[in-house]
Amino acid sequence: MSVTREPAPLNWRLLLWWVLATAIGFSVGGPIEAVLGRSSGILVIVYVSAGGTAAAVLQWLALRRHVSQAGWWVGTGIVGGVVAGAVGVAVGVSAGVTTGVIEGLADGAAKGMEAGIDAGVDAAGVTMAVVFGAAVGVVQWLMLRLHVAGAGWWVLASGVGWVVSGFAAGVTDTAAGWAVLGAVYGAITGSVLVWLLRQRLGAG
Repeated sequence: MSVTREPAPLNWRLLLWWVLATAIGFSVGGPIEAVLGRSSGILVIVYVSAGGTAAAVLQWLALRRHVSQAGWWVGTGIVGGVVAGAVGVAVGVSAGVTTGVIEGLADGAAKGMEAGIDAGVDAAGVTMAVVFGAAVGVVQWLMLRLHVAGAGWWVLASGVGWVVSGFAAGVTDTAAGWAVLGAVYGAITGSVLVWLLRQRLGAG
C-alpha cells in the first residue's frame, strides 16, 4: 500500500502558490515586529516562528493535494522555532559567559556582566535567525521522507534558502522585508519541493 495519496496533477502552479503562501505567511512577522520592536536578540525567534507557522498553514493547503497526512506540516514552524530557540539560548549563554569573564578581568565584574549579557543576547538572536531554516527543514524532512525519495535535499534547501532570504530581506524596510524574506525562501524551497514530488518513492 503506497504511503502517498493519489497525487493531484503536478505543475508549476504549485511553485507559484508556494511562493505566495510563504511570502504572505512570513508577512505576519511585520505587524508583530511593529508592536514589540525591531528584530533583535531573543525576540527574533518570536517573529520568525509566528511567520513560519502562518506560512506552514498556507503551504499545507497546497501540499495536502499531493501527500497524505500533510496536516503535520502545520506545526513545523513552531517546532522548528523551539529547536532554533534552544540552540540559540545555548550559544548565547556560552558567548555571554565567555565575554563576561574576559571583560570582567579587564574592566571589573560589573562591566564584565553587562558586556556578557549584551554579547549573549546578540549571539542568541543571530544563532536563532541562522539555525531556524535548518531546524524547520529537519522537522519537515521527517514527514517528506515518507513520501519522496531524496528528501534529504529539503534540509539543505531550507537551511540555505533561509540564509539567502535573510540577506535579501535585509536590503528592504521592515514591512517589505518580511514579504521579501518569505518570497525568496518560498522560491528556493518551492522549486526543490516540485522537483522532489516528481521523484516519488516507488515511481517508475
